[in-house]
Amino acid sequence: MERRVDLIVALAMALVGLGMIWAASGIKSGMMRDPIGPRAAFYICGGMLAAGGLWVAAGNLGIGRKTRAESDANEGVADEAGIPASAPRAFALMAGAAAFSVALKPAGFLIATPLFMAFALVLLGKRGLAGVVVVPVAFTIVTYLVFSSALGVRLPLGPLTDMFRALGWVAL
Repeated sequence: MERRVDLIVALAMALVGLGMIWAASGIKSGMMRDPIGPRAAFYICGGMLAAGGLWVAAGNLGIGRKTRAESDANEGVADEAGIPASAPRAFALMAGAAAFSVALKPAGFLIATPLFMAFALVLLGKRGLAGVVVVPVAFTIVTYLVFSSALGVRLPLGPLTDMFRALGWVAL
């Protein structure tokens, strides 16, 4: 039963990847052309999803395996005690990621990102001030500086837009 579920999920991921590639082909190029274009990231992500899904599906079907005994011996080891792994935790993390994507524009990158990261770290068992506060804040600041300042990517600022505009840090 477990192998059938793995196969179904793998094939579903391959279909999601192919769907992403198909949907990206409809994205129109803007007036300002760049070497990569607006579709490249979607093609890459879709291709990786499709290739990964097909790879896992092929493994579940036994394609490329020598014998079942050899493949079962390489399946890994039993879960370690204390390592967070549970379906509710995984679904909570996915729900948090969905909430982050919804909150990104109104709350802004600098507010939504550290909150999501702190939530994810606590959910995964991280404790302490450094792990739950310092790491998300430092990651958010470094990521913002790299993408916004160095690469010129416009990240949503939410309620901080007016303050950043007044300080001359963004020109919107």
